[in-house]
Amino acid sequence: MLDILRQGAQSWGIKILFGIIIAVFVLAFGMNRVQNDQTTVVATVNDSPILFRPFQERLQRSLELARSQNPNLTAEILAQMGFKRQILEQMVIEELMMQQAAKLGLTVSKEELAKEIHLIPAFQNESNVFDPASYQNVLRANNLTPGKFESEYMRGMVMDKLRTYVGLPGRLGEDQARDFYTYGRSTATISYLMYPWENYQNQVNATDARINEYYEARKANYAVPARAKIDYLLLTPATLADPAAVSPEETEKYYAEQKEQFKIEEQVKASHLLVRVDENADEESVEKAMQTIKAAQKDLAAGKSFAEVAAQYTEDPSGTQTGGELGWFGRGRMVKPFEDAAFALEKGAVSEPVRTQFGFHLITVEDTKSAGYENYESVASDIANIIAEDRAAEILQDRLDQALEMVLVGEPLDAVVKAIGLKLEIRESDYFTKNQGPRDLPGLSPENAQVLFDLPQDITTQSPLPIADGYLLATKREQVAESVKPLEAVKAEIVAAITRDEALKVAKAAADKDLELLLKGETLTGATVKETEPFGRQGTINGLGMNQLLATKAFETKSGAWLPEAYAFPEGYVLAKAIQVTPPADEDWAAEKELWLTSLNERAEEQTMQAFVADLRAKADVRITNPALLEN
Repeated sequence: MLDILRQGAQSWGIKILFGIIIAVFVLAFGMNRVQNDQTTVVATVNDSPILFRPFQERLQRSLELARSQNPNLTAEILAQMGFKRQILEQMVIEELMMQQAAKLGLTVSKEELAKEIHLIPAFQNESNVFDPASYQNVLRANNLTPGKFESEYMRGMVMDKLRTYVGLPGRLGEDQARDFYTYGRSTATISYLMYPWENYQNQVNATDARINEYYEARKANYAVPARAKIDYLLLTPATLADPAAVSPEETEKYYAEQKEQFKIEEQVKASHLLVRVDENADEESVEKAMQTIKAAQKDLAAGKSFAEVAAQYTEDPSGTQTGGELGWFGRGRMVKPFEDAAFALEKGAVSEPVRTQFGFHLITVEDTKSAGYENYESVASDIANIIAEDRAAEILQDRLDQALEMVLVGEPLDAVVKAIGLKLEIRESDYFTKNQGPRDLPGLSPENAQVLFDLPQDITTQSPLPIADGYLLATKREQVAESVKPLEAVKAEIVAAITRDEALKVAKAAADKDLELLLKGETLTGATVKETEPFGRQGTINGLGMNQLLATKAFETKSGAWLPEAYAFPEGYVLAKAIQVTPPADEDWAAEKELWLTSLNERAEEQTMQAFVADLRAKADVRITNPALLEN
């Protein structure tokens, strides 16, 4: 019911109360044996009581919600969180809000309440009209009475009115919202000089002394964690299965009875090239894209292969490497215009330009598959595996018991394999660490990976460890202690790091020297000046990378002026000159105005409400009258 009601109740106050009104009324969580009746007072808020029963209901509901989101929550974790006190604090805040609403004369009439309840889809019939019978049935199914439900729903509406009342002074007008929008959506452009560290690497030298110093200071970076290796035996339907024991008659019968399992849809194997253009692009952009498409068509007509042409023209990032190959796909996998064109093509043909929201495509179909069924011969071996694994699943527990009996009396894994027979084999894992279990054991939990790592040398697990589809038995074969890579093994890496670090220093010194001249109004001869694309205040600059300080200064510096320092990027240091700051267009504001007004006002109201509630809480007289109820 909670999910259904949420469809019709979006207000903040009502959302808070759903945890109460849908609560399970008879269960308790971890309560010390206290009197379980309506008169037990947990706490008072300005002399108003919070009673045991509502607290119990809220606690139980919150616990169910928390555990549904995190099944691993234990009593210890909940105790560390102060879970019970958190729930009580929520109820204290709500009581303070209701008290304040009463002081302000905020109420909800019966007519308002009825109107809101009538809008809840859970209580409406197929014609979307409130149905009293549905109302009664839904409440009854959730152990609620109309009186209880309406009381709590009205409480939520009152709190929502309080939130609106308190938040009104913090709401922004359109001009204020436009200022925020302009600030957030403006872009800056700079010209810049790059001083790549690679240009200065020949001016530095990584001496032996510097290499040793670097290595000693960063030995932790070169630590090799302790590692282990195991021999293991998998007991799963797949490892116990014996497909050779399945007769042709059995596979034929399975195929006949389960034929729908082998149904295949109509498919095409296609390639494409894409020239991107926005679906709302202007005529000039569309024409430019079409010229590129026509050039590609001309090359295809001249005899070039589709893969070659796609690699040259496509703007699909993966297409340049694959020749535009998309592989096999059925209907419903691609956008409709693309799908329709692909499935209409003959094998080997190339489509006319196809327009989608991504741009213009040229498509070629390499092969096709008609809808139908996979033939028996192509799936017979797969069917034999299915039948064999089904049989193996039935004997898995017996084989596991047999293996455990042998392991517990000290038999090695190879003896287990011989006794069980079939095609079981002992496998050897790669090295693994305490924090990263064997890569070839899917479904092994971190806890069980730890069990394997902690096994003593040559000891076999005394109980099976669950993995995907079955169980694992393992013997520790090797343990390698933690170590540090020797200097010689990492010397080349260290030399590269020192060279880069020192070259960056030289690059910065060169940039600083040139900046002094530029700030004096002098010009640099032979310097290559580049210009960025427009960028925002977040700090990411296309072609350079991330530098928040540069981005901030670019918005603050007047056009034509050099920024006051050299800025670091992965490639080197940059000197930058402000070109311009461009505010967003009026039409962009018109398109996004409502979204920004709503978002900014919600944030402003929330901040105002948080401050208001914090003030109420600070001034409130809250007394816990029954501390035993909050003990874990």
